[in-house]
Amino acid sequence: MALTLTTRSGRVELRYPSEEYDEAVVAMRSQPFTLRYLPHSPQTNTIEEARALRLAHTSAKNRIPFQIITTNTKDLVGSAALHRIDRARRSCDVGIVLREEYARGGYATDALHAMMKHAFEEEKMHRVSFYTSDRNVPMRGWLEMAGVKLEGVLREALPVGDGEFMDDCIYGVLESDWEQVVKPKLEERIDRLR
Repeated sequence: MALTLTTRSGRVELRYPSEEYDEAVVAMRSQPFTLRYLPHSPQTNTIEEARALRLAHTSAKNRIPFQIITTNTKDLVGSAALHRIDRARRSCDVGIVLREEYARGGYATDALHAMMKHAFEEEKMHRVSFYTSDRNVPMRGWLEMAGVKLEGVLREALPVGDGEFMDDCIYGVLESDWEQVVKPKLEERIDRLR
């Protein structure tokens, strides 16, 4: 499904992944900044691997992948997806990865707002989940700022090599949370940044 989402601020769009950005994806997915919270991700990437990943993601029935692109310069900000979509249970997970130079600039807020809006209002999801490492303090802080609820911790669920593991934190948003808490908080934050 080739889908483009317009964000509230208009600074970025979420577009269906294209070959045009494979090289930028390789650079992003090779940065230590990106890899520090993605221990299961390859430590190096090639154009062929980026292409194979893009093709796998775009052909998956339970995934809606996006590339986050600036509207003015057409730069790749990051990648995101609604994944593990379960239409029978009306649930999905959200994932996002940003290039370091775009972190802490409101781009994730804009992108995540657009994705959750699409999930709840267009896809009619009942719940949206986020999984993040216990060490990913910036993401955990963002989720908590947005009113997303910490639902649990999967202890030592993420291998990081040499017999070491990280905990995986599960956050969740229900339809009622989206309407009453999360959506208003994110929209207020986006509007302040404009």
